[in-house]
Amino acid sequence: MRILSGVLCFLLLLGAAAPATAGSWEHAFFSGTQYPLKVFYLEGAMPGPTIMVQGGIQGDETSGFITAQLLSRATVTRGSLIVLPRANVPSINLHKRQINVDMNRRFDQDYNRFYEDRVARVIRYLLARSDAFIHLHEGSGFYNPTWVDNLRNPKRYGQSIIVDTLVYDKIDLAHTVNSVLKELNGDIRSGDYQFKLFNTKTFDATTDYPEMRKSLTCYALARHKIPAMAVEVSKNIRQIAWKVRQQLAATILLLSRFGVHVTPPDFSDADVRAYARKDICVSVNGRTVAPGSTIKLAPGSTLAVKKISAGPSQFSPELALFASDRPGVNLMEARRMALEPFSELELRSDGERVARTSVRWTGKMPSSPGDDTPVFVCWLNGNPIFVRDGEVLRTVLGDQLILEGLWGSDRQEVVNLKGFVAIPWDNTGQDLGWEIILDPDNFMKKYSLKSDRPGATRFRVVRETPGAPAARFYVDIEPRTIHALRLADDRGQSLLIPWISGGSYRLPVGKYKLEAAWSNGPGEKLIALTDDLPVALGSSFSVDYARPLKLTVRNATTFGMVGSMTFTAGGLAKR
Repeated sequence: MRILSGVLCFLLLLGAAAPATAGSWEHAFFSGTQYPLKVFYLEGAMPGPTIMVQGGIQGDETSGFITAQLLSRATVTRGSLIVLPRANVPSINLHKRQINVDMNRRFDQDYNRFYEDRVARVIRYLLARSDAFIHLHEGSGFYNPTWVDNLRNPKRYGQSIIVDTLVYDKIDLAHTVNSVLKELNGDIRSGDYQFKLFNTKTFDATTDYPEMRKSLTCYALARHKIPAMAVEVSKNIRQIAWKVRQQLAATILLLSRFGVHVTPPDFSDADVRAYARKDICVSVNGRTVAPGSTIKLAPGSTLAVKKISAGPSQFSPELALFASDRPGVNLMEARRMALEPFSELELRSDGERVARTSVRWTGKMPSSPGDDTPVFVCWLNGNPIFVRDGEVLRTVLGDQLILEGLWGSDRQEVVNLKGFVAIPWDNTGQDLGWEIILDPDNFMKKYSLKSDRPGATRFRVVRETPGAPAARFYVDIEPRTIHALRLADDRGQSLLIPWISGGSYRLPVGKYKLEAAWSNGPGEKLIALTDDLPVALGSSFSVDYARPLKLTVRNATTFGMVGSMTFTAGGLAKR
């Protein structure tokens, strides 16, 4: 059994990309995955509370993520905003409520199975640093406390501001919402389109909405004791620009009640209607993806996907490129080697189809190795890996694996990573093409095997193609470990600091820059945080006598904890 190592142990850069100092900033958690989470922090000139606003947790609720995106471009004069415009990018790409599970039903506990649970982990982390929470949604029909008709009744959610209870402890949600409704509805002429207070009575034993106990607003209120509500516009109102304006107005009014003052950006109704199709351009192997066009590809070639223009920056749409044989796998964020033909490529912008182009195949697939030993083709952290039958691929927790196929095969291959489920409601055993974040806790434990590597967990990857010779290889997943950090002091001298998880290290008073981490895996799969903020590569942090500085390192693809250590002032640094 041959061992293939997918990791090397040397100094690697950390993958954080946001400042570790106060002030406005933006950061993309889970960058380079299928589920990136962009976060904007806007700090006003005058002090005040920090309010978190989120949209896009369900991908078919367009108004919510457009409103939140516009809010991320607002000017804050008092207080601070944390804005998550698109909490669930994969579901937005497909314009679906959910992919694996409903993300807004994953907050009653810390789940750890699907990408939705990793995103929820970051959301909980950010919410713990907030003084109130506003959730932006788009629901069906028009909420009414009594039955009027099929569109206007207690089971509809549109045109409402939803609370889990009228009063929680000393938090008077009803007073806050009613004061906003009085001002908001004054500018809405149609009574049908005016907003109503919707109390789901989530904590009552006899509530008609028990599922809300798993929601994010309930979590914010019950766990963190902060005001939380959802602003829902109606899917049955067709004027998207009107809905965005009303949702934005409601949000700004709520923010003002909480003590945060915001001036929204200027935009037109035409901008809202047209942004998703404006200035969007992507190329594949040098050819533009355009309506009615044809792109030539050679079997076995690697797709080179390039974003040429990404739409108006004010709206910053999420782009997705799908191959017809792998709908839902975004090639903007995933590598692909074309081992099997497909007929079309489809380009989407915030879930809206922008272009569809045909694919014409030229040439023949390169032949398999001369000894006829099956060779699996994979992508590990974006790098091509070739694994022969019976070999072991060494990885670390948090690595990204894509099973591409078998080299030189002319069959429609079925390859199954035992223990991983790509589609929960349709587990066919076909795992080709899907992004697999290697975390043993995400896999079914009955399929784990004993590894000869200390601490590693082993899983089998099996060829299950009908009529094809059997073949398999193994994936060893080792825990992520850090050995040392490399810092630079304010004179530019490098310091190698041994990593002491849970411990402390004394440094002379001064400013330091985080340069690298010595680890058993790629550095871009780590994210470091100080004072709860992501640490940008090369950005400075201070160590002084006033207070210790805690540096936390998490896995960049799961946001799971790797460890933390504290720097205190005093003495001479060891070199």
